[in-house]
Amino acid sequence: MERKIRLGARQAMIGIGLATLLAACGSSSASSGSSTTSGSTGSTAASTPILIGLATPLTGGAPSEGRSEEQVANDFVSKINSSGGIDGRQVKLIVRDTQMTPTGAVSSYESLVSAGVQAVVGEFTSTAFQAACAVAEQEKVVLIGHASATQGLTDGKTYCFRDEYQINQATGAMFGVAKANGWNPIAIATDTSSFGAGENQSWSALAGQYGIKIATNVTWGSPAATLTAQVLNIAHSGAKAVFVGSPSGADITLLASTMVQLGVKIPIFGPGGINGPNIVKTAGPSYSQLPGVYNITSYDSAVPKEAAFMANLSTETGLPQGGGNMTRLQDAFGVIAAALSKDHGQGGLNLVNALQTLGKYPTLAGGPGTYIKYSATVHSGLFGPNLLTVYKWSPASNSFVVDQSLSSLANSAPGVN
Repeated sequence: MERKIRLGARQAMIGIGLATLLAACGSSSASSGSSTTSGSTGSTAASTPILIGLATPLTGGAPSEGRSEEQVANDFVSKINSSGGIDGRQVKLIVRDTQMTPTGAVSSYESLVSAGVQAVVGEFTSTAFQAACAVAEQEKVVLIGHASATQGLTDGKTYCFRDEYQINQATGAMFGVAKANGWNPIAIATDTSSFGAGENQSWSALAGQYGIKIATNVTWGSPAATLTAQVLNIAHSGAKAVFVGSPSGADITLLASTMVQLGVKIPIFGPGGINGPNIVKTAGPSYSQLPGVYNITSYDSAVPKEAAFMANLSTETGLPQGGGNMTRLQDAFGVIAAALSKDHGQGGLNLVNALQTLGKYPTLAGGPGTYIKYSATVHSGLFGPNLLTVYKWSPASNSFVVDQSLSSLANSAPGVN
């Protein structure tokens, strides 16, 4: 069933960030259309469409994320097809639900492979990506993840790629900001999800290299019913700031409100749910009572094309958009399409070789100069002098705003690029 979307916003959105790709595809105009299961099926010079799969959480822990990802993918396919497709062939999008679980990730990937896709984009969490990656190596169908930051997930892999910065890059940036602000020692507070566990491991392992001491390390199972014990632990630790790792807006809202209630007035800083969809409504009042709330991401709202992309996506889906997942998803489809154009839609090992020899692919994600570049030994990568952006909560505007000074500090920290 085709989703109804606002045509004006759709046309604006799909025109953003595709000029480089369309030039690479180098094809003539053709009719187009898209739905939750397919792109255009109009006639083209070649009768067989190129199939690309999207594995995304349409149910489970993040259905709003899945809905947004589905919209981005459909818009991308529509634009490609309206410009003649890839190598003269139309593109058909096939969508499967990961349910945001490793089991669901494997099932969705296997279903997409059975449908004959040349590549799969998606897998929302690192554990889901890792599970699907193991199958990708067996099936020899390329998988590219856009939201799986755990270190080393693609090391030694042939068919698994990512266009996400790795946790250690963001960790170096966060410690650089902490040192500049005098946040030493810090408290670590994460949930036990794959996201939280990955952040916790990276922060714990690398703190010493940056001269940062850890006053305490608290965790919780999500969703949390109470975080009083964790916040009291932080209060008694002498920490100057809290590094928070959780994709759950509800848990971060609870953490911030509990800190305010117990009088633990120190800054919080982290990726993920701190600036997630709808967080302003739930956590905003507590954020405004803390001395600073900071978020780090590869989305830079000061870049006009990124801001326009997010604004149009918000209009299309009716959901507020935050963080860098959607821009990286757009880039994942872009780099796959560029590589499929180079290998003439063959897929398999030919597509692997095309990705590895594509060179620097300029991205929508990140600040000016950010790019993806793969090689025979590096299948994870988002790089550039302005890769990461630090946002600070503004009580006056009741929103996160770019902190240019801290962003510069973050990107100049060792290990970021």
